[in-house]
Amino acid sequence: DAQYGGAIPLNTPVTSTALEKNDDNEAMKSQSLPYGYARFDKLALQCSQLEFLDPDIVLKDDGTEVGSISDRWNVFRLEDAWWTPHLTDHQQQMASLVSSSSYPEGEAASTDASDEELVRALKDASPSPTVIEEERSGEITSPLPSNILLAPGVHKYILLKATKYPSSTEDEGSETEVQWFVKSASPAECGGPYHANVAQSLVNELQCKGYDVTVTGGGRIDYNNDEYAPHAHVYGFSYGFGKGDHAKAASLIESYSNNTVIATYDNSNTLY
Repeated sequence: DAQYGGAIPLNTPVTSTALEKNDDNEAMKSQSLPYGYARFDKLALQCSQLEFLDPDIVLKDDGTEVGSISDRWNVFRLEDAWWTPHLTDHQQQMASLVSSSSYPEGEAASTDASDEELVRALKDASPSPTVIEEERSGEITSPLPSNILLAPGVHKYILLKATKYPSSTEDEGSETEVQWFVKSASPAECGGPYHANVAQSLVNELQCKGYDVTVTGGGRIDYNNDEYAPHAHVYGFSYGFGKGDHAKAASLIESYSNNTVIATYDNSNTLY
């Protein structure tokens, strides 16, 4: 336990007197440790689940016994632990984001005052002067996020345009860089039930890389990530950002997935 970090260290060195007080713990007395550790018989390992096969004892012809593996499984599972209440609270908070009592049963949240405020902040996001200066000096070198970020299932999505202009007068001859992104996410992944929540982390990341960011619209994506025939269906609209260009989003999904994902879209105004 001490060797692999399982023992609990004490603040006082081990002394011969301390060892003598542990007459009932031969393991501790036999240890040569520079610092004291809690009694080994007070240590415990907490696991979520243990599984192992029962052994069988087989009697050989010569009268000796040999062990063999049976097909009987022993399974021990920890249903509750100290972290269980924290997980339960988190799951309940996520559930309340998806289906709030302030909306009709089965209908996802559409918008509220906090969503509208966040939308205003994200619609046209520009990098700060500090970020622009760091980009000019070459200090920002981390790669861009994936152009296509899809969560399995039916979730809200945003279509985002990121633009990087020449960073100085010396680069006036260079071309403006434009990147497009499609992102869908569950409320549990993005921290909220609105399109602005889906966009927020991606907008912030691209701003930090020196891009001017515009969320051009949104809707929903029904993404089935089947191993053999993955399919994404784009439809609906966003109350905050407006209706996305679903045809462009579908085209981007197919392009950036190297046509491994089949993408379709529906521009019907009645779908949300």
